Parts: sequence; C-alpha cells; structure tokens
Amino acid sequence: MANDSSISTSFLEGFLRIMVIALVIILIAIPVCIILEFLGVFEMLGIV
Repeated sequence: MANDSSISTSFLEGFLRIMVIALVIILIAIPVCIILEFLGVFEMLGIV
C-alpha cells in the first residue's frame, strides 16, 4: 500500500505526523508549567 501513495499523500502524512508531535508536546508542557508555577520555580528564576 505504501507504494501506491502519491507525493501529496506522503506530504499530508508527514504534516499530520508533525502536528501530532506538536500537540503532544503542548499537552505535556501545560501540566509541567502548572506544576512549576505551583512550586514557585518561575518566581525564583525571575520570569514572572
């Protein structure tokens, strides 16, 4: 089946793979930032 895919299908699959990776990174970063804010790490570093 992989041999039947056109260039546009391959481009779309690559684009969707990048978007899924970006979404996973964002979904992991949100609770990490909440935990760091709760622990006061941002204030200690002078970011906030």
